[in-house]
Amino acid sequence: EQLTKKQQKMAENLVAAEQLISGLANNKVRWTENKAAFAEKNALLVGDCLIAAAFLSYAGAFTFQYRQEMIYDDFCENLKGLKIPLSDEFTVTNLLVSGVEKSKWRGEGLPPDELSIQNGILTTRSTRFPLCIDPQMQASNWIKQREKSIGAKTLQIATFRDDGFMKKLETAVQYGYGFIFENVGEELDPIINPILEKKYTEKNGQKIIMFGETEVPWDDKFRLYLI
Repeated sequence: EQLTKKQQKMAENLVAAEQLISGLANNKVRWTENKAAFAEKNALLVGDCLIAAAFLSYAGAFTFQYRQEMIYDDFCENLKGLKIPLSDEFTVTNLLVSGVEKSKWRGEGLPPDELSIQNGILTTRSTRFPLCIDPQMQASNWIKQREKSIGAKTLQIATFRDDGFMKKLETAVQYGYGFIFENVGEELDPIINPILEKKYTEKNGQKIIMFGETEVPWDDKFRLYLI
């Protein structure tokens, strides 16, 4: 009886092993195709990332139409002329933000149109702090809601006319808070230039920035928005 049970158990294991091998064999074709597709995509990333970097570096100050012409009519066509690999249906938004994140942004109040998505990318992906021209307050409302959604309970809001904005800004820089300057005019107070240019130095492994005559520790999580 014991030998019979062992025989049945071994037969069951053999069936399971055969099913596993069969499943792996079926997946081998798909994995091979995926490997080839990934290799092709990796080759195309050279041009895709070059265009994305150009978009983040140069496109923010321009209108939507000018951005489209600059990126797709000029930059993309130049790369094709230089025979630099580039995806056939390349779009900046599809490369730099996922569908999941687009849906999240929409839930936070960002409109789903291409211009708004581009602006969202420039706000969140650029290494420079964004200046938003926002007459309808869409960017302001989205940024505030987004800060709430990422758990930032210490968002600081001020204008250059507020007496205490310097202290608030120092605190935000030191502890990595988000900070919004509202009602920004054509000229900025030059006292924030070192922050805009990220002119920090390192002392004993700590990033330090000069804020007037005061040394302030710099936290890389610090976020600044000019609206």
